[in-house]
Amino acid sequence: MKIIDDIPGDKSVSHRAVIIGSLVEGTSIFNGFLTSDDCLATVSIFRELGVDIELNETTLVIKGQGVRGLTEPKTMLNVGNSGTGIRLISGVLCGLPFKSVITGDASIQNRPMKRIIAPLTAMGATIESVGDLPPLTIYGQSNLTSDWHYDMPVASAQVKSSILLAAVSAGVRVSVKEPDACRDHTERMLRLFGADVISDNGTIQLVTPQLHAIDNQIQIPGDISSALFFICLALMINRPMVFKNIGLNPSRTACLDILRLMGATIEVKEHATAFEPMGDIVVRPCNQLKNIQIPPELVPNVIDELPILALLATKATGKMVVREAKELRVKESDRISGIHRLMTALGGDVVEYEDGFDIQGTLHVAKKCSFDAHFDHRLAMSALIAGKAFGVEIDVTGVGSISTSFPNFISLLNGIDPI
Repeated sequence: MKIIDDIPGDKSVSHRAVIIGSLVEGTSIFNGFLTSDDCLATVSIFRELGVDIELNETTLVIKGQGVRGLTEPKTMLNVGNSGTGIRLISGVLCGLPFKSVITGDASIQNRPMKRIIAPLTAMGATIESVGDLPPLTIYGQSNLTSDWHYDMPVASAQVKSSILLAAVSAGVRVSVKEPDACRDHTERMLRLFGADVISDNGTIQLVTPQLHAIDNQIQIPGDISSALFFICLALMINRPMVFKNIGLNPSRTACLDILRLMGATIEVKEHATAFEPMGDIVVRPCNQLKNIQIPPELVPNVIDELPILALLATKATGKMVVREAKELRVKESDRISGIHRLMTALGGDVVEYEDGFDIQGTLHVAKKCSFDAHFDHRLAMSALIAGKAFGVEIDVTGVGSISTSFPNFISLLNGIDPI
């Protein structure tokens, strides 16, 4: 059984490690940090804000001076391709007593920011933009409204986190109501550093925004979204594999539930951890996968994983149906369109809808094909996985985007024997 023990650190947790560690007064040490372009951009931004950050391979050392130790940046802050980075860091900037400008690459500059601008402005921040698109000019202030409440119209961990981090930065209390459960990495890490965060029936209350340093080094788990590319590959080529030290946060593991619904044999061996669940995932061969209609309530949990799950559908019987996934339209690219283009390039049977897609299974790729990922890392990786799974040559444009989230993807893929 092949053991894969070098899935990189969780991107969501790595971003929050830099951001929250920079708001703490004292030294914080994180192991397993993801050294992707996106996360390195977050490191660069907080260095520009005056934080002393050291990075030695995957060990991150942050010598924080607390929120009031952050200083006005001399240049425009650039998140690169990171939607998580711009939304979370914008929240922090809203609570600081100086002006800053934050932007990103061409893709980011076309991604709508109204979903954070609206609540942060209602909270008391001043944000200027053209058409609610980056760059955002933020006139930070440390007197944001305390005891403010926001009902999110759509479940979004990025929006929720932006509001919570604005409150921490300004030192005020806040509460957020999420219509459906979404990722809770921010709440977990805030609690780790001493904040009083209460989650009750979909309402998250930040009662005590003050943070303090902790003595223990913190382990960042492997990214389950990254691991899923190879979990799906293992299922597509019917080969047993073990994935070590993967994050098992319940807000991220619906992908495993979907795989089980499709007939996959998945075993999870959980470890004792400090703040984020983590463990090993064992994938065993199965006779035949079957496609399903992905339950709508699981879609927010797997929104980033849908491209590779769509590819897995081509090796299963029946039809995969995905709806209520319109958020895919405003990711690094229009991923619904991208999934349709990839399936078409492979010769698959796919129907595109405004909020999802249908894919007919049992595809047999018998020719060389090409695919433009539109510089979207998840589409690029899915296309390369397709080439390995079907044993065909796929010419993929835009593979440079993979470094934004999974720096060692190509080397890991090359280490899997072809079918």
